This record gives sequence, structure tokens and C-alpha cells, in this order.
Amino acid sequence: MCGIAGLINKKKDFILKKNKIFNLMNSRGPDEKGYYKNVKVNYCIHLLHSRLTILDDNKRSNQPFKFKNYVMVYNGELYNYQDLKNNLKKFNYKFYTTSDTEVFIKAYDKWGTKCFELFDGMWSVAIYDTKKDELILSRDIFGEKPLYIYKDNNDLIFGSEIKYLLGMSEKKNINQ
Repeated sequence: MCGIAGLINKKKDFILKKNKIFNLMNSRGPDEKGYYKNVKVNYCIHLLHSRLTILDDNKRSNQPFKFKNYVMVYNGELYNYQDLKNNLKKFNYKFYTTSDTEVFIKAYDKWGTKCFELFDGMWSVAIYDTKKDELILSRDIFGEKPLYIYKDNNDLIFGSEIKYLLGMSEKKNINQ
């Protein structure tokens, strides 16, 4: 069970206390911590991941996972990732890991949001498209892997646990 969290903030000078969030995430993924930050003209985006290694324990599968113009943090498991991988190979996709993470991001590259209809599994995911300046948040249809979201005029905060939202927010209270 991994942990994911993220923040889009209109204050570019906002300093995220990422070590605080990583400490909160430790019980969900003690094996590796990953962080991505991108400062844009109108906002700053932060993506965090704590990994519990199950598939492909090589560092090449750590997250945030990058492919082309996509940056992804993901918690879950695709049960049909081998079938999807074989299908993607027919479209000349090459694979460098044995993880379902790489299959997930390349399926998104190939099919866009329609890929979620092809997935048999449980997930919560954030995919940031650096070219389109777009963030896609998704979770499996049954919500087996939770994805909590908070939005106000300055922030969009998400995470696989509410305590991550509380840790990233400058607000004292979030309506739970």
C-alpha cells in the first residue's frame, strides 16, 4: 500500500514542508519517498509518493514516474497489467520495468482517460501533463484506493489519506 499526495497552489512562494508529509506517509510506504515540483507562471504543483515495494523492487520503478510529458503518482494494483502490457507492445511501446506503474502511464499515453475503462484493479492516481498544464485525478470505480480532495480559491490538495490534506493546508480546519 503506497501513499500519494499533491498540492496545486497559486502562491508560487509557498514552501511545502515535504518532510512533514513524508513522515505522515511512512506507514503507507516505508521503502522509498519521491517528490516532484514544478513552478509555473500562475501556480506551483507538488506531487509526493511513498512506496511500499511489491512489484519490481528496482529504483527504476520509483515514483513520481515520468514518461514523455507525464508525471504520475499512483497507489494501487492493476490486476490485468500483463495483458495491457502485451497489448501496448503491439503499438510499439517499450518497457523498462516489470511494474504495473509503467503500464499505467503508457496506457494513459495511448488511450487517455479511456484507459481507466480498460483497467481491472484498484487505484488512486494523479497524472500531471506538463505540456497541457493539466492534472488528472482518478480512482477505481469502487473507491478501494481512496482519494481525498480539497479545493478553495488558492489550493487544490489531494491525498490517499485525509491527514495529508491537513498537513499540506494552511487552513486550521478542513470539512471532513
